[in-house]
Amino acid sequence: MAENLLRHVELLTSAGPDQIRRYERAINNYFGGRIGKIPVAAVEHEDVILWVKFMQGSTYKGKSLSAKTIANHHGLLSASMETAIRLKHRTDNPCRGIKLPKDDATEEKMYFMTAQASLEIVNAHPDRYQVFVSGLRATGARFGEVTAFFADDFALDSATPSVRVERAWKRDENNRFYLGAPKTKKSRRTISLPPSFVRDVRPIVESTPPGQHVFRTTYGGPIRHSTFWQFWNNAVETLKYPKDDRPRIHDMRHTHASLMLAGGMSIYELSRRLGHESIQTTIDRYSHLVPDAHFRAIDIAEKALEA
Repeated sequence: MAENLLRHVELLTSAGPDQIRRYERAINNYFGGRIGKIPVAAVEHEDVILWVKFMQGSTYKGKSLSAKTIANHHGLLSASMETAIRLKHRTDNPCRGIKLPKDDATEEKMYFMTAQASLEIVNAHPDRYQVFVSGLRATGARFGEVTAFFADDFALDSATPSVRVERAWKRDENNRFYLGAPKTKKSRRTISLPPSFVRDVRPIVESTPPGQHVFRTTYGGPIRHSTFWQFWNNAVETLKYPKDDRPRIHDMRHTHASLMLAGGMSIYELSRRLGHESIQTTIDRYSHLVPDAHFRAIDIAEKALEA
């Protein structure tokens, strides 16, 4: 089974080096035991159930694995069995019909800030990072996208000022950073910019030499999540957020989404702005923020269909 999992990963055509590395690490960590040694053709439904129970008893950094983590690894196992079927190593998938554990952690925890609260976090950062954090807030782009912006990605003097997302930071099999394509095909996108951010970012864009990133550390290198986190943590500490209830860096993206919806942006427009591959992802994450959507739809339908 372990060999089949590795073969499945080798045959993937859409996964980047960083994703491949995560799959290989998962195979080593969670499929190296009993199930990894069973011949592919001999795996039974019961074996998968026992593996799920093994995962429920496993820990990572002292904490039990979440239901979401178990579901993700079960998905990898199931996909590898589908590959085994295509390679004619067996005729059925024993992962089908398995009831996986469920808990509240299966939903991504999102922290939505008000416009004022998110602005306070921007201003709580050192001066050199305030425009960068403002960029996360103003665009809703992912950390790895904003830190990859070049000066020529910005069109500040267009009728609608914007920035183009063309690349993002990724990691290769040796855990080294490289610039690659954004997360999905639809992540290549143009994001319109509010005037206040255009005003603040213009001096930085216009002073950035060609081929260098707009947002950089004081040493001139790209901003990394692992090192920037300390500045973010200091900011939320300064604002006295409790340790068990505070926004993460990625919550600037969620906050941006909530503010756009509150301002009247449609869920479809938001999906394009965030670069989600499927609008269903946007609906699943943010539709609860527009509880009156059905009532607006009724009004729109009534006006459109009235004779």
